[in-house]
Amino acid sequence: MKNLPTLLIVDDSKENLLFLEAVIGKLNVNLIQALSGSNALEKVKGIELALALIDIRMPEMNGYELAIKLNEERSDHKVPVIFLTATYFDEIEVFKGYDSGAVDYIFKPLNRHILLSKINVFIDLFNQKQKIISDAVLLKDYINELATVNTSLRKSEERYRSYIDNAPDGVFVTDETGRYIEVNEAASRMTGYSKNELLKMSIYDIVSEESKDISLAHLRQVVNTGTSRVEMLYKHKNGTLRWWAIEADKLSETLILGFAKDINERKMAEQTLKVSEEKYRTLLNASPDGILLIDMKETIIEVSEIGLELFGANTRNELVDKDFSIFVPPDEKNILTDILEKTMNEGLVQNVEMKIKKINQSLFAGEISATLIQGPDGAPLSFMIIIRDISQRKKIETKQMHADRMANLGEMASGIAHEINQPLNIISMVMDKILIESAKTETINIEFLKNKSDKIFENITRIKNIIDHIRAFSRSHDDYILTAFDINLSIKNAISMMAEQFKHLGINLNLRLDKQISQIIGNTYKFEQVIVNLLTNAKDAVIEKKNRQKDYSEMKVEIRTYQDNQFLIVEITDNGIGIGDEDIHNIMLPFYSTKEEGKGTGLGLSICYQIINEMKGTIDITSERVIGTKVKIVLNIQKRI
Repeated sequence: MKNLPTLLIVDDSKENLLFLEAVIGKLNVNLIQALSGSNALEKVKGIELALALIDIRMPEMNGYELAIKLNEERSDHKVPVIFLTATYFDEIEVFKGYDSGAVDYIFKPLNRHILLSKINVFIDLFNQKQKIISDAVLLKDYINELATVNTSLRKSEERYRSYIDNAPDGVFVTDETGRYIEVNEAASRMTGYSKNELLKMSIYDIVSEESKDISLAHLRQVVNTGTSRVEMLYKHKNGTLRWWAIEADKLSETLILGFAKDINERKMAEQTLKVSEEKYRTLLNASPDGILLIDMKETIIEVSEIGLELFGANTRNELVDKDFSIFVPPDEKNILTDILEKTMNEGLVQNVEMKIKKINQSLFAGEISATLIQGPDGAPLSFMIIIRDISQRKKIETKQMHADRMANLGEMASGIAHEINQPLNIISMVMDKILIESAKTETINIEFLKNKSDKIFENITRIKNIIDHIRAFSRSHDDYILTAFDINLSIKNAISMMAEQFKHLGINLNLRLDKQISQIIGNTYKFEQVIVNLLTNAKDAVIEKKNRQKDYSEMKVEIRTYQDNQFLIVEITDNGIGIGDEDIHNIMLPFYSTKEEGKGTGLGLSICYQIINEMKGTIDITSERVIGTKVKIVLNIQKRI
């Protein structure tokens, strides 16, 4: 058993261990099994391993940590590691695995034939290494024998030559100055020089300029300590540079034995990955928005510099390996779920607003875009999340909404004054009636006085309600708690502030409100602002048409509400001047206006879009020049804000 290659298998699943045991048990190896990283480290103390098969995802200690710890105390004989995983990784994750000591990955579910094929490769490599080590020991013995026993010189030299020439890697024997005393055929192939040419050279003739200091330190360490392991660049005879892994041992006071393995392909791959990672990180940090990469389990695996600032983190460790959902308030988690589900289905989601939590638990308004990252086979690997802090923009939008609301009140001032004057006139007439009756007789009929008093209080209440509603409408409502409300009532409240103005201008306002529609969650005052803005636009459109067309007699505006399955629909139609094709696609933009200079701020429709978007609804405008315009608002009853 001592001469058999020893394999370590580590998996936190007993079923997986049983499967691996069933497959590997047929091989001529010594097998060590462990259910955890700590258990594995305890079992393999002092044991040389030919190969370790390690599951990446394990509790307490993952596969990467185990691979590093496994090789911490093994300076001479590093353990090759094959990671077992059920997940496809991107370049960064693969590079992380190779940094931990990985030589390969095998993806679950495990294929018996592939598994055996890869294990056999490392068993063969281990046996070859053992053979080389054994040969090296024999070489030491025979070299010592050459120095002390002249009678066995010829026999020892033949054996020594056989071992050298049959070694699969380059073998170099040098003196303490680095001059070559013996080389094998593999060394000749690796350098491009013939044996005779090499025997006239030293290490310093073929090592690159970049590695000369490393080579000198390597040779000094062998002389002083008896062994050394390094990676260096060597010059081929054709002028190209190639990476070698060198293992050297001191054979005697004057002789050094070295084994060289060509690792150029591996080093080139590492450098390519490193360059790729540097380019990727440069692009990542060049973005003005925060960028996160999260895996399919919503774990953060990478973050840009701006991302650190957005979350108030000082280091990547404060975010990496954390669940992204912990940075989302509980009442916003359904939005995150919708974003990721839609990204999985469509590949891309853009500009979704949601609140984000910082490290210190404070909140900021964010705008999220997400992209699905897929592997070569189309399998989803991770999500790229782009986060933009729109807190300042939201403050400006709130101020714009309030300014627009106050501007509307200013435009409606004459109509509102008429609304208040009407009940005041009624009160005045009732008081005159009471005074006239009281002048006729010394006593007044109690029933008459009660009826007139009720009329006075009724109109006082009407004035109070108008003033209260105007006061409520004019507030900013930043602290308003979203509640269920009746959009029909909200529409009527908005109309109450404009009805007299429409009547005075001769505009026919027609209401077709479905009484059976459901309530919806939102801010009733903001919805009123939408209706006021749209009615104001409709009023301006019909007035402009009347000013341009003298034969235009009937100015009409209609508001209709109805329900279609889970959708509430509000339509505002006018027969006004209409909107041209050149303007229809831009009218939702802030400060874009089709009205004459000095009329309107250009914010009305933009604010309508913002409010309806907050309610998870859509707003669509269709129009035909001179014929009229229809604005259609669609609200989803099932959506919650």
